[in-house]
Formats: sequence, C-alpha cells, structure tokens
Amino acid sequence: MGPIKHLAYSTALGTTLLITTKSPKTAMACVFAGTMVDLDHVIEYGCYCKDFAQEWDWNLFASGKYFDYKGTVKVIFHSWEFAIVLWLYLFTKKRKNGILYGFACGYMLHLVLDHIGNDVNNKAYFELFRIKNHWKQSALKEKRL
Repeated sequence: MGPIKHLAYSTALGTTLLITTKSPKTAMACVFAGTMVDLDHVIEYGCYCKDFAQEWDWNLFASGKYFDYKGTVKVIFHSWEFAIVLWLYLFTKKRKNGILYGFACGYMLHLVLDHIGNDVNNKAYFELFRIKNHWKQSALKEKRL
C-alpha cells in the first residue's frame, strides 16, 4: 500500500482516537506511526542504489520494483514481533502512555493494511521468518497458509 493510503487510513484512525481519548498527542502519534513505518523503504532503496551503483530514481522507488532486482526484502520496521513487544509493554505498564498507545495503534494499522494489501504469505511480516529465509523475496511470496 502506498504512503497516501497509509496517511488516509492513519488519519481516520487518529481522528477516532482523538474523539475517544480527547488527546491530540495520541492522535498525532497514530498518524505518525501509521505513515512513518515506511521509512525503512527509503533505507532499503538507498542501500540498493549504493550496492548496485544506481542513481536515485523516484519512479523506481515508488514502484517497489527494486525489490525484484535485489531479490531480497529487508524492511526492518515491518515486523509483527515488534508490534507484539510494543503491545505487551503497553499492557504491563501501570501508568498508561497515550503517545505510545497512539503509536502502537498506527503501527498495527500499517502492518495489517500491508499484510492484507500486498501479495505475500502469512509469515512475510515476521522478521524471524525473513531472517530464517535470508530475506529472500521468493520466500515471502510462497503459498499462503
């Protein structure tokens, strides 16, 4: 899913959080996390350009085709493990943190939308699965469970 759609969905969830929590900080954290998770694509594309001696090409970056050329996917911020740790931390805190709650909501929304919207198997957003398969793109596209 592209950044504009992530921004739209995160804004909708952030607005819902603003209404329910009355906290602009919680809402803003949701919108921030829901869109900024994709910064790992910038990092990965930068590495692609460096490794393959390519100049930055906004069209190639936006299309995601560079993954096909590389054959690997190392989007380090797209991880169910991190989401699980984040939610466990939130549930064990005696004092609630609205900003962290908003961040967790936006982050989780981003992962759910990507998981549903991208043609990958059900394990693709688990970092341990990607590591086990040496980040090979082909392992992420294998048959869904």
